[in-house]
Amino acid sequence: MSYDLIFQPIQIGSIILPHRIIMGSMHLGLEGLPHTAERMISFYGKRFDGGASLITTGGISINHAGKGSNVFFNFQVDEHCNELSKVTKEFQSKGIFCAQLFHAGRYAYHKDLVAPSAIRAPINRYVPKELTEEEAWQTIEDFGNSAQKAKEIGFGAVEVMGSEGYLVNQFFSAITNQREDFFGGNPQKRMNFAIEAMKNIRKKVGKDFPVIFRMSGIDLITGNPSLEEVIELAKKLKENGADALNIGIGWHESRIPTISVLVPRGSWAKIAKKIRDAVPGIPIIASNRVNSPDTILGILRNGEADIVSMARPFLADSDIVNKIRNKTPERINTCIACNQACLDHTFNDEMVSCLVNPEANRELEFSKKPRGKKSKVVVVGSGPGGMEAARASAVLGHDVILVEAGDRLGGQFNMACTIPGKFEFKETIRYFTNELKFLQVTVRLNTVCTMELLEEINPDAVIFATGVRPRKVNIPGLENKKHGYYVDYLTGKYTPGENVLIIGGGGIACDSAHKLLEDHDPSIESYFDKYNVLSYTDVKIIPKKSKRKISILRRAGKIGAGLGKTTGWALMQELQSMGVTFYTSLNYKEIIPEGLVIELKSSKQLTIPCDSILICAGQEKENSLAIDYMEKHKNKQVFVVGGAKDASGLDAKRAILEGTESARQIGQ
Repeated sequence: MSYDLIFQPIQIGSIILPHRIIMGSMHLGLEGLPHTAERMISFYGKRFDGGASLITTGGISINHAGKGSNVFFNFQVDEHCNELSKVTKEFQSKGIFCAQLFHAGRYAYHKDLVAPSAIRAPINRYVPKELTEEEAWQTIEDFGNSAQKAKEIGFGAVEVMGSEGYLVNQFFSAITNQREDFFGGNPQKRMNFAIEAMKNIRKKVGKDFPVIFRMSGIDLITGNPSLEEVIELAKKLKENGADALNIGIGWHESRIPTISVLVPRGSWAKIAKKIRDAVPGIPIIASNRVNSPDTILGILRNGEADIVSMARPFLADSDIVNKIRNKTPERINTCIACNQACLDHTFNDEMVSCLVNPEANRELEFSKKPRGKKSKVVVVGSGPGGMEAARASAVLGHDVILVEAGDRLGGQFNMACTIPGKFEFKETIRYFTNELKFLQVTVRLNTVCTMELLEEINPDAVIFATGVRPRKVNIPGLENKKHGYYVDYLTGKYTPGENVLIIGGGGIACDSAHKLLEDHDPSIESYFDKYNVLSYTDVKIIPKKSKRKISILRRAGKIGAGLGKTTGWALMQELQSMGVTFYTSLNYKEIIPEGLVIELKSSKQLTIPCDSILICAGQEKENSLAIDYMEKHKNKQVFVVGGAKDASGLDAKRAILEGTESARQIGQ
């Protein structure tokens, strides 16, 4: 396939970019860590070297109140600007380093937060102070001053964060702006804050300095601006000096998923196209759920946008642009939109990384770690941890043999990718399959690893990534009811009936319930219909009852505990909308012909009818060979990673990190 269209130059203000991909903003959580500037140089530098021509920083606050939390840079703090100037100096010849001008408004996680009106955000415990009109004008001045400061310390462009429910966006919405002054009272006045901020920035940086405005294409909050109002704002931003419009999607408090794997690729470019069609003559940038060259190509061919912004895909693969340019897309480590090591970390004030690429944001540490002497390495098991252990070991120059009992690589990922909306896991298997071949790793499929085989190979180091096995349950009468374990269901060996009782309430149980109810990946059209997206002002999930009846039971704790912080709520919302019943705080008593008898916390007994049972009651580690081998070979380097080390949850993030860390200890 030809990707020539992606590599057509395009102009943003006074600069010309050599291709149509930019790296979008994401907060990295590096601020405040030791050697912050050095870490940023390592992280962003690798992305510039990987082909990015314009990179936007995570949000940099324009003043104290605007900080998202206490780990944000602030343009009004000289120490922060000094750190940033060290970074910009490194990138003068590499590309355009763009500073995002940020104000969190009522989303700020500190007590000094401010907003257009004193209305608390549902996702924040603090109530914001309402800005006076004078303070609103001063905040506009702070936007301009921060843009000027960004230019002075070496940034090549700025982007205004006017989307995702932050301050500028809050002024535009009647939900969060109940003022009756110059900045509120009707749709036109609610645009004034964004327009005046744009004017002030342009005045301070001059006509030739590139200014991108990230505006909300759709807020996904009931009652928020209509498409007509969004288009009117876009026209006014263009008139007042914006060089490009980056179309953001959704608020953090929205109950419509925007960037998780539940969202079909390229969905939100449909919104960008509506603005592009109505506001010609300015580059329109599409973002959110774009992670593959084919999706980028489709967006450009369909005239949905002029440029595509990707953030998390650059976490997953720093060389993504070069791999597209070199026509080796099969070697791209694709972002799977899991959010587990990026957004989930951001909202916990942790350093951001990537599930499929744990090197992300660890470039500095890994580059300083010396390589061990060349060794013969055996990796047992080809789940996520095993594949990464084999890859990283080969990159470090070791001779690697990967032994897998099954007929294909991937381990638990082969089951995960059968879940609706988790098709991206196939991309990770594809990436590792191709990468291990490229790195000349010897892969032995259909091979059960034994002590005898290890003795024959006689490796210097062994990494056991042998995974987990389902935890068995013993409930009186179970043998008389149709039943199976999640492994049997997800591998096609067991088909539950129409009234299914799921024992266990963790992530596997919820995913299995989703597959039972909706065994297909959504299209963009069906996804938009499910959430009434194209209504703009009346977005919400449209309940859809399934023919199957599902009940999920958990002895104690919250159903869905362990699901991702930024993605789990969406899955639970879908299950609830399809009529799934949840039970917790209970004991299993017995299974009778009618169903399962449970005892509730109140000591009341209840029979839950079912025709079949699906068991998702956790896992136990499969590490017997590792224990035997370590006992016999105390002089060998032996590592145990992933579920074989700790079976508490199927945690691919931890498994892959442990795989790469183990590889870096070989030969030391």
